[in-house]
Amino acid sequence: MLTIWITLLFHSKTFGYDPLKETLATIQQKAFNGDAYFQGVLALFHKHGERGMTVDLEEAARWAKMSAEKKGALGLATLAALELEQGNISKGRFLYDEAYLHTNLRKLGDKKDPLASFCLGMMEIDNPPSNIPKALRHLEDAAVGGFPAAQATLGMIYFTGIGTAKNSALAIKWCSKASKEKVPLGMFYLGMAYSVGDGLPMNDEIAMRWIHAAASRELAMAQLVLGMKLAQGDGISKNLPLAIQWLRRASKKGSADAALQLRRYENLLARSASAPASYKVPSQQSSLRQNITQSISDDLNDKNKSIVASNQSNKIKSMAEQVYQEEELFDPTVFDEPADKASSLLNLGLENYKSSKFIDAKFYFEKASSEDNVQANRYLGILYFLGQGVSIDYKKATSYFEMAKLKGDLESARYLRILKQFKE
Repeated sequence: MLTIWITLLFHSKTFGYDPLKETLATIQQKAFNGDAYFQGVLALFHKHGERGMTVDLEEAARWAKMSAEKKGALGLATLAALELEQGNISKGRFLYDEAYLHTNLRKLGDKKDPLASFCLGMMEIDNPPSNIPKALRHLEDAAVGGFPAAQATLGMIYFTGIGTAKNSALAIKWCSKASKEKVPLGMFYLGMAYSVGDGLPMNDEIAMRWIHAAASRELAMAQLVLGMKLAQGDGISKNLPLAIQWLRRASKKGSADAALQLRRYENLLARSASAPASYKVPSQQSSLRQNITQSISDDLNDKNKSIVASNQSNKIKSMAEQVYQEEELFDPTVFDEPADKASSLLNLGLENYKSSKFIDAKFYFEKASSEDNVQANRYLGILYFLGQGVSIDYKKATSYFEMAKLKGDLESARYLRILKQFKE
């Protein structure tokens, strides 16, 4: 118990500590070493696609559970949010209560820890009774503190006007900041602003670039909207087979709305019939993210109304365009395709390998190998060949090198020749 409290004290702002100044490698190392706080940080990063990572809810849940087992504030709060998004209302609210009552979450928030402030803000929104003004104060603390997920969430709230007055200029301001850090939620809402002409000139081409960038980073709501736009030919050429692919990706992430539409359009494709012109989302909602999905569908169905409403105020438009120019939204690198999951895992493994953190490297290489990454198999072979982080095992090394060789990896073929000399 004493060790835990010492750790918590170390992470407070009393010592000028800022978790967002840590490198990703440092955060991972501390999480691997069992630090509950950093396990919670890693959970948040995976959940929201921070530091250029794709959204990975499975990894988020894994790290959140490890943190929660030690009463880690960020881990418990993240786990609560994940449960709510899956429709597990009672469990989600219970975990939020645990985080609020039995961890140092409030103390971290008082110290202006941006991640704790973000969790407190989401708690005030998702855990009844909702207190939107208080939630916005926490989220603004986190956003000003530099947490991109908080910036994107503020943008989302001001864009939709759920629980507070709609404010296009603020929405674009915060989403722009988040998009610079390649956070999918911020990128998605910039795309939506362009799609419906809300505070920015309507531009389907730019809208689709932003929405596609967010969808490629595994944001389920972006994949849902992209799928629907492709199915309906809204702002993009109609392409039902491609629409089904995106809806299927969103469905696999647990989106009930995507699953519903997937069945609908698969049936239409099978009958070679044209897609319907409208789409409605089920009304049962349990979290902010699900409420937002409803708002998005309403915006898409009432696109003409949105255009008229947003153009009524030239003042708002000019403010938004000024923010847009100041934030330099046209950074071409944000539209680069993110690395796929296997490549991202391989890169994390290589980063740890170069720092001689072989146990951590092995973890990521194994994850990448399970995603059929050839280079990961080669590096696993090297670890067992050289005894780096594991006992030397020529049999396992041979197995991994052979797997990589079969996929055309010439380096692994070279290692097999070298390994043969050691075995003889």
